[in-house]
Amino acid sequence: MQKKLRATPHAVSLTAHDDSLARVWYGRMILPPKDAYSPTMGTSYGDVRQLFIDTPQADIPSGLGCSSIDMKAIDGGSRFLDGDEVTVGCADDELYCWFRCMPLADVGLTKDTCAEQNLNLQCASPRDQVVLDGKNHGDFYPSCTNSTQNVTDYPAIPGQPDNCADTWESFYMDDSYDHSFNLTGKGDGAFLMWSVVDGSIKARLAFNNVFGWLSTGFADPDGKHKGMNGGHIVMAVPGGNYSAITGLNLDVEASVGSYVIDSDGSAFRHWVDTKGPATNAAVMSTDCFTAISFESDNINGKKFNIEGSDEMIWGGNGEDHFMGHHGRLNRARFTVEWSTGVAELYVPPTASPTVSPTMEGGTDMTSASPRGNFAFLSAFFTLTSIMYLFI
Repeated sequence: MQKKLRATPHAVSLTAHDDSLARVWYGRMILPPKDAYSPTMGTSYGDVRQLFIDTPQADIPSGLGCSSIDMKAIDGGSRFLDGDEVTVGCADDELYCWFRCMPLADVGLTKDTCAEQNLNLQCASPRDQVVLDGKNHGDFYPSCTNSTQNVTDYPAIPGQPDNCADTWESFYMDDSYDHSFNLTGKGDGAFLMWSVVDGSIKARLAFNNVFGWLSTGFADPDGKHKGMNGGHIVMAVPGGNYSAITGLNLDVEASVGSYVIDSDGSAFRHWVDTKGPATNAAVMSTDCFTAISFESDNINGKKFNIEGSDEMIWGGNGEDHFMGHHGRLNRARFTVEWSTGVAELYVPPTASPTVSPTMEGGTDMTSASPRGNFAFLSAFFTLTSIMYLFI
């Protein structure tokens, strides 16, 4: 703990060669754990990498480091790897916002729209808070505004009392269900319990946090953000009359409904109007915990594969009443075999999962990257060319 981590020093120097010849260099960085926090980006390394995966190829710069033709160092230098203080050159019809060059046309703007209204084109949120460098995770997009208000956190929900840990097990445990699966992963804690009843799924999702929102449902196998976008879900909210500016109206009674998450827009404002009924659904909340229950053979018309398996997702928020982000840990994608009780947390194909038994013969696939591991940045270079020389 007394030593600072740093990248392994590395350099390559080559002699000049004829224009008819070519050299190729290759470098690889060993990446930090997915749940490691990047203060520069304001989110986890896993979320940053997923953002690049989900970004269309046309929006990604054409190179890395000093090979990039679309990125320049602030000091005008050509070596992008020398520092992390950079600006990104977006096209005239784009704005750098939410860590990417966002097309203005996606929000109904052109490069002249804001100037014609004597307004500035800025990366802003529905609350008219602006991000000057475009490097904030959340509901931000190009907007015509003269606001100078910096980004602030949503008003927080009072957290759990100190005695909650003693009663968590008694809250989530319910012997009336046939199967149980620990969805905790690395977050606050969550358990899914279910039974197959007359061709329907009777289920209860318990969340070890207070009631901001809580949901579970079908993943979209081809959807972005680990199957979240495009998913069919059952979700409980603690109010109504949602506004992206003021959040939920808590004078409206809590409810449980079915929703279809937008295939592109993750923020709740993009799919709040998809709400439909949720069969035999209810929500229970205390000063410590939240639980959602339902009994149905479908979610928004999508049937449970009762004799087989389904790809599922869950997410929860105990931080605010703005239907905010679930954070890096309070969500997961998982697979359930409803009739056998076997369940697994989704792990990317390149990862090596740890498997342990759950109640009723299920499995708990925990995080693929061991906790507490420090990933040192290292690099190696392989040079391939018609002729080459290290100096």
